[in-house]
Amino acid sequence: MRSGTRYTSRMLELRRDSVFLFKVFRIRVFLHWTWFLAAGIFLYYGAFGMEPSWGFITFCGLFGIVLLHEFGHALACRSVGGRAKLIVLWPLGGVAFVRPPQRPWPILWSIAAGPLVNVALIPILGVIWLFAVGDTDFNDMSGPQEFITALTLINVSLLVFNVLPIYPLDGGQILQSLLWFAIGRARSLRVVSVIGLISAAVGAVFCFMTGETWLFILALFIGWQAYDGYRIANLMARDENVTLGPKDDPLPPNESGSDQHRFGG
Repeated sequence: MRSGTRYTSRMLELRRDSVFLFKVFRIRVFLHWTWFLAAGIFLYYGAFGMEPSWGFITFCGLFGIVLLHEFGHALACRSVGGRAKLIVLWPLGGVAFVRPPQRPWPILWSIAAGPLVNVALIPILGVIWLFAVGDTDFNDMSGPQEFITALTLINVSLLVFNVLPIYPLDGGQILQSLLWFAIGRARSLRVVSVIGLISAAVGAVFCFMTGETWLFILALFIGWQAYDGYRIANLMARDENVTLGPKDDPLPPNESGSDQHRFGG
């Protein structure tokens, strides 16, 4: 697991470069300064193909969904006796800094609760879409109708993307926790990190060839985090002086998720 010193330093680093928004449920929410840069670039290139004002509202709605997702992580962690004090939003999603009890189910619940928020939003947004849009022709939609349509699709897309078994996404962290029972703590982190590295490399090449700049940057970031996970797995095995195998530490893994959840949405 990450040490308390490292955990605290990451919190302080993100807070230092972020703007405080509000505090609710004793959890402080910050917005990283790069979010404003990303919003400007996004709008400049025609956000969602919508009129600028509704494009910006939809951009904010996207991060509203991400924030709910991160609160899912944080409140689930709290519900099992863990600690959660900080959420930071930034261009590539959100980070909920959480410390669940180091037992299998509290960790899995803390990770899985984020995507479950998106699942819960599907019928809610679906009903709103049916009443607001219904059988309106796509080309005849008003700004509000485009907004609710985009928000509905965004929520589903975030859910599908985030449950992919690619570390450090939630799906990859869940896979890591499940693999621990069969192959051990350090090896499970190594396996999912390799999956993340391969997926990031393939995704980066594809996005570069198709000109998807934003997704290309995201793939690079995933690759960086996966490499960090691989490095930590090696350090974990060395520091614990164990052979990578099923007799590792009896505590479940979640090197990233135990202290913080990345890509909340």
